[in-house]
Amino acid sequence: MGEATATLDESQAHELGANASHTRRNHVLGVVAGVFADMALNFRDPTLVLAGFIYAVTGSTLLVAIIPIISKAGVLAPQLIASGFLEHLPRRRPYFIAMTVVRSVAFTAFVGAMWLVSQNPDALSLTLFYGTYLVAYVAGGVAHVIFMDMVGRLIPPGRVGSFLGMRKLLGGTASIVVGLLVIQPILSNLPLPPNYVLLAAIGTVLVAIDMSTWSLCREEPGPSAENRTNLREALRRGFEWLKDRHNYRCYMWMRVAFRINYLMMAFFIPYGTQRLQQGAEVAVLGGIMVATVKLSRVVSGGVWGKVADVWGSRAALIGAGAFMFSAPALALLAPLLPPLFEIPVPGVTYGLDLPFVVYLVGLACIGIGLQANGLGGYRFLITSAPAERRPSYIAFLNTLTSPLTLLPLAGAWLAESVGMTALFSVVAAGGLLYLVSAFRMKRPAGDDKPHHS
Repeated sequence: MGEATATLDESQAHELGANASHTRRNHVLGVVAGVFADMALNFRDPTLVLAGFIYAVTGSTLLVAIIPIISKAGVLAPQLIASGFLEHLPRRRPYFIAMTVVRSVAFTAFVGAMWLVSQNPDALSLTLFYGTYLVAYVAGGVAHVIFMDMVGRLIPPGRVGSFLGMRKLLGGTASIVVGLLVIQPILSNLPLPPNYVLLAAIGTVLVAIDMSTWSLCREEPGPSAENRTNLREALRRGFEWLKDRHNYRCYMWMRVAFRINYLMMAFFIPYGTQRLQQGAEVAVLGGIMVATVKLSRVVSGGVWGKVADVWGSRAALIGAGAFMFSAPALALLAPLLPPLFEIPVPGVTYGLDLPFVVYLVGLACIGIGLQANGLGGYRFLITSAPAERRPSYIAFLNTLTSPLTLLPLAGAWLAESVGMTALFSVVAAGGLLYLVSAFRMKRPAGDDKPHHS
């Protein structure tokens, strides 16, 4: 099949079929696209950039809360419907190109709506703001399913983990650089709210570059389902997979556990403020905390991708569970430790003592666990799915667990009514459930030849 397939073994070349001849080109384009995708997200981050913009112009926490709800629901809601439409078609690339156009236009309109809101945050401008944002994220959800399926069609099964890991490693590194050299200077030196509008405009350009780059891949016709199915049939098939496939069922419980464990991201700073001796300084050291999470994710990206390829998706998911349990456990331990030493931090009166260092190690565990969960989980779904039903195989679990995106509301209630320690105990239990579910997966998890139905 040519030079591009010279290093593929016979089984992997057979798995890709005619697409094996385009492996090298598609791998490079996918990694480059991933770098732009990570950078784009930083310029329109829902919890930092867009939330900061809306709060700056309206002062409303309710309007701020709508943003992450749309970003989650918009991505998850359309996936199973879109997968049923796509599966009987032999090629996915034309539809990814269509979503590239839709998403780029929607984000361009969104930037225009941001400018209108910055001038006059009335009902019309806010409706346009949230409406165009929803369209952009619905298109993003459809594009995500298509992208994941294309990875399974275009990237050799034994290299999927390394492919995804390299995207995260290089993209995360680039994101840190642009955060320091571009985002922070714009936020610091330009007036509110035009600085946020400029960030969103740059992010829109990066989104278009990201998706356009992947659109340049080469795709030959591949496996397809015989018939198009509706939502009811897709749900029925998904529950049959849960019943019949042990590893798929284990991974579903891991998704539930992940949502419970992920609560700590929203409450880590409030927890430290309440429980550490010098809690008032925790927010002041927020920059160090954000950097800890980002660096731990970047550094571990390439590692987990390689682990998943060499030892299997199960190994990466077990690692994810170990770190996801360790993070809240260390947070619970930190307030109990004596301040044996203190490392000065410029600009603040409180240095890093033993409890805070352990607390930061817990944060690093979050970043490492998140990366292992993403890379191991994506690889498991891509490599274990039936080739002709891969979009539904991926989208079904997203649809099934989508209500769990509202768990932060329950977490806030638990923190207020019982306390932060109780909340983090529940979070630790979520990490333990994840770890147990990962161990229960049968070897090899996600590394079998895809099943066909």
